[in-house]
Amino acid sequence: MAVLEQVAVPRTLRLSPADNIAVALDPLVEGMQVAGVTVTARVPRGHKFALAAIPDGAPILKFGQVIGFASGDIAPGAHVHAA
Repeated sequence: MAVLEQVAVPRTLRLSPADNIAVALDPLVEGMQVAGVTVTARVPRGHKFALAAIPDGAPILKFGQVIGFASGDIAPGAHVHAA
């Protein structure tokens, strides 16, 4: 009987196609390739990360709705959190 090799792929969740962030369902580490971006810093499970560049003052979209505004430029793959 063949043994299937499991590849650990971190799970992420984008709740709407309009969203510019996604939620890490598994912890992410710097350098991982997920959801089309390279993670630039550790992102704990349940936290958000940018899917695209978000300029200073631009809306942050989750569920296709504005949940806040960037307080500085946010690069793709960056941990997105309240400071």
